[in-house]
Amino acid sequence: AVVSTQSTGSIIGGLAASVIYITTYKITNFIPSAMFASAVFAFSHLIWFHSIGAEIFSLNNLFCALLLYWVVRFQRAAVSNRARVAMEASFLAGLSMCNQHTRVLFIVVIGGWMFVSLVRDKAITTEQFVRTGAAFALGLLPYIQLPISAHFAGAANTWGDHRTFSGIWKHFLREEYGTFRLAAEEDEGDIMGNLGMYTHDLISELGVITLLLCALCVATAWYFHHIKTIVYVYMVNIVVYLLFFCNQANIDLQGHEHNKGVLERFWMQANIPVSMLAGCGVWCLYSLICERWTGCSKTLYYILGLGALLVGVQQMKTNFTSCDLSNNYIMRDFGRNLLDAVPQNGVLLVVGDIPSLTACYLRYCENYRPDVDVVDQELIGFDWYKTMIGPRFNHYIFPYNREIYFKVVERRRGEIEPFSYNFQDIFDVHRAAGVPLYVYPMNMKEGDKEWNEKYDLVPTSMIFEVRHKEDDYSIEEFLDIVEQKQNDNSRINCDKSLYPVRSWEHMIAENCGNVHFVPAEYAHIKFSEDGTAYLKPQHRPLMIRIFNLYRRAHDALSTKAEDGTIKLMYKAAHNENYGIISYLLYQNYFSANERLEAGKYARIMTEQLETYMRRNANDKIIGNDYKNIKSVLAEAKKQFPDLKINRKYDLV
Repeated sequence: AVVSTQSTGSIIGGLAASVIYITTYKITNFIPSAMFASAVFAFSHLIWFHSIGAEIFSLNNLFCALLLYWVVRFQRAAVSNRARVAMEASFLAGLSMCNQHTRVLFIVVIGGWMFVSLVRDKAITTEQFVRTGAAFALGLLPYIQLPISAHFAGAANTWGDHRTFSGIWKHFLREEYGTFRLAAEEDEGDIMGNLGMYTHDLISELGVITLLLCALCVATAWYFHHIKTIVYVYMVNIVVYLLFFCNQANIDLQGHEHNKGVLERFWMQANIPVSMLAGCGVWCLYSLICERWTGCSKTLYYILGLGALLVGVQQMKTNFTSCDLSNNYIMRDFGRNLLDAVPQNGVLLVVGDIPSLTACYLRYCENYRPDVDVVDQELIGFDWYKTMIGPRFNHYIFPYNREIYFKVVERRRGEIEPFSYNFQDIFDVHRAAGVPLYVYPMNMKEGDKEWNEKYDLVPTSMIFEVRHKEDDYSIEEFLDIVEQKQNDNSRINCDKSLYPVRSWEHMIAENCGNVHFVPAEYAHIKFSEDGTAYLKPQHRPLMIRIFNLYRRAHDALSTKAEDGTIKLMYKAAHNENYGIISYLLYQNYFSANERLEAGKYARIMTEQLETYMRRNANDKIIGNDYKNIKSVLAEAKKQFPDLKINRKYDLV
């Protein structure tokens, strides 16, 4: 299913680039212009990367390009034929609204311009106006599949109750997601910050030359009357879209590269007219030069054609590696790891698009682990979730047969309603029924903390087991379970440098790298509850088992780079924790006067704590514990002067 979806996205992305070529050529009748516009757009990283994934954006790009093509058709049509062209554009606008709502900003500008032009030229009758509105409504017909699917198909995963008009209307407006917003909160976006980010990304994606050619086209359009109106309509589209969207894009970007990736996908819509205007700028440049030096037209034509071709080649060369997904299986492997970690007939509570969509895709589209119920924490707060999704669950239990209202939902809906039940109730009912319940990642939705008093989230593998504190594992039992599952994450390549910084894949690689250390750190915390246990010889085997968890995680996430340096695919904080458990073993052996073994762990401690401080220094982070660390390292160096060079301290 995913292969066919990605292939379809690639084909649609190619069609969008073709429409850009045709539109630019229709405006200028100049092949180098069309070549430049389509090449700089199609092979930019943003467009290329999102056209080969299972995303909605390639179809959005196609619809936007078609709407801009119909601008040219309308402007170039005879006045008597413009009403018919406007009707075609209206149908296309309605159809495009079934894909993504940001396109309504283009529709308002283009539709308004067409309407004013028709009224000004007295080129539309009342009957034609009604037909144009009916054409728009006809384009919305794909929405009919929502109630049909809700009543008869029983979709395994959906958003909203589509059996009623109010449910369909909520879905159409994306009310529960945030109408015309990237987050459901009422806060407005940072318009100047978002515009600055767009400008930076525009230059990065399309290049300074594209921006200059676009500016040249807009600045000289008044001189070329046959393109003037089209250029101004395109420019108004860009300005209206960016101002409105940047004001409404209220997603938190501070320190969240992935959220910047969410935002930048919406830049593609503005980049379509920018690319077309830049293509027209090539023609404007050609025309202005040829007007001054009439004898160079043929030579200049070939120079500009070759230049447009080279721009496309350079874009391909620059972006091929980051857009090469031929060996990219991280999404599949991540989803399988999540599901494989759940015991037979268990329930997995997930939060976030990545774990939810990957696990649900594998579960319901590929029938992978059909015994597991995947429950989205962000959706169970909606009153339609039980009705629409509940019948698909085999093991998940809705407590007390009542609806759920969480505080986050109250804020979204503007209502004040008491909890019917909370996560503690969910945990209680599954514990009573003997249904294994697991969570990923290790956090629950905001506004509900009562479960903390009775339950722990225990990281027995990549996911977290919901376990009552009365049934708590001993540290030995916990280590037995973890050691049996130590290869749970073996499928995933956690080298985040393989993926674009703002991509889903990059975030998965980063998170999975850190998850490797969580069981070791959980055991470490439980062991450290007794502040003097590390000095007792009888606890040494337990400490070594915890140490080995750290060591396996470190070894699995350490690779040698081409320059011979060691690349660590996890956060620096794990170096510190690995160094601390090594310090405890060093102290244990040293207090028993076993200097050789103490030296072995002192070396690991030194390596890890020095790495921790070095990595933090590179990231300009100053730790509060540096004074203690330096004191410990100095003491170890004093006790073992040849610690770093003597091979007898190698820990086999």
